[in-house]
Amino acid sequence: MKNRESSLFQIGEVAKFVGVTRKMLLNFEAQGLLTPAYQDEESGYRYYSADNITQVRAIRALQSLGLTLREVREYYYDTANIDAQLKRLTDLRATLDRNIQLLQIRAARPGQLPIRWATLPRRVCFARRYVCGDVAEAAVRLRETYIAAAHSGYRLSSGERMFTQRMGQSPTALDLLCCIPMEEGFDGEERMEFPETQVVCVYYRGPYEGIADACGVLARYVKENGIRTEGGFQSVYLEGPANRGTNAADYITQIALPVADRRQGAYGVFES
Repeated sequence: MKNRESSLFQIGEVAKFVGVTRKMLLNFEAQGLLTPAYQDEESGYRYYSADNITQVRAIRALQSLGLTLREVREYYYDTANIDAQLKRLTDLRATLDRNIQLLQIRAARPGQLPIRWATLPRRVCFARRYVCGDVAEAAVRLRETYIAAAHSGYRLSSGERMFTQRMGQSPTALDLLCCIPMEEGFDGEERMEFPETQVVCVYYRGPYEGIADACGVLARYVKENGIRTEGGFQSVYLEGPANRGTNAADYITQIALPVADRRQGAYGVFES
């Protein structure tokens, strides 16, 4: 036992090394995620190997990404539902990428509009069309559409953000299609599908009244660079009242134009 103990670690040591509690380690064991290298039958003391410590670190890394212990267990041991696990992690990666992108936008100087190429995913939406007199009415109509979608009996998408699409090429006209992304099974009469699309876009930070000006910046960039587009401006609401309350200066909106000619990696920065 002395030789064995020299290469093993007690539960308190492991907890200290990895930055967890003893209770967490015991919970990992109860969930079938961790088995001590050795357990003394008389004292009940648990001893852990270096491999156990690596295993605990891996579990904590997956938890830090947002996975529950049940999902961690499925990741390691459930070979029958690999497709579902893959989708979960892919969705999680998309969320992390979006959050990184939002931080980059917040780091930009006021008035700076980063222009990038991006890919909007395929979206199934609950959609209603309105002709609005001003931005305030447009906000009310979008909220009404959201409430109607929530009452539709179908689940809203947990990953995609609501957006509006201008039904013409004008950056200022408010003939809007209000779109609420839904889960795949939605088949109500308001269903509208948007295919995966490459776009050129700007990320605008500020109150919604300035979106038209940001659309104008994007239109100018498209014209000056000879980019062929198809369809109207889409305003994807990344952060708004739900996240920032009445602090409209911190609202973040992605304004996108679908492109007809596919290019990769181009980007620039415009000053508004």
